[in-house]
Amino acid sequence: MGSRYIELDEESAARVLHNSKHGSTATFRQRCRLIHLSHQGYDIAILAELESLTRQSVAKWFNRYEADGIDGLRTRRGQGRPPIVRMDNRKVVDKIEQLVDKYPQKLDVALEKIEEYTGKPMSRKTLKRILKKTAGLGNASAVSQPSGPQKPK
Repeated sequence: MGSRYIELDEESAARVLHNSKHGSTATFRQRCRLIHLSHQGYDIAILAELESLTRQSVAKWFNRYEADGIDGLRTRRGQGRPPIVRMDNRKVVDKIEQLVDKYPQKLDVALEKIEEYTGKPMSRKTLKRILKKTAGLGNASAVSQPSGPQKPK
């Protein structure tokens, strides 16, 4: 099996190097780093070992770079698990808050009612995460009850 490298012109090399240090996400920076190191002469097997990836993953990012340029290294839309509840869906978020307010000591009952309303099962942990996020959206009780130790007045 022959070695495979990505050869870059000066402008592309500078852009890839810049994005490997200042890219928007850690995965994008890592992918740019793979391309830049390949340009410097590192083999796929070495890159895979350095970045704790498989050879197939490194080859995939090489293919994406060759096909789409630096934009091919970005994570495509729709990757990952979709959220159970979108935080921008105020109708559902408000209903969840109402049900939790109605059954504050019986979260299992609230979870059943939420599942009936949304048609999606939800764990206690997910419910707590949603409530924590909504507390930052202007929930008065979250503002009036600061967390952490308070200084005596």
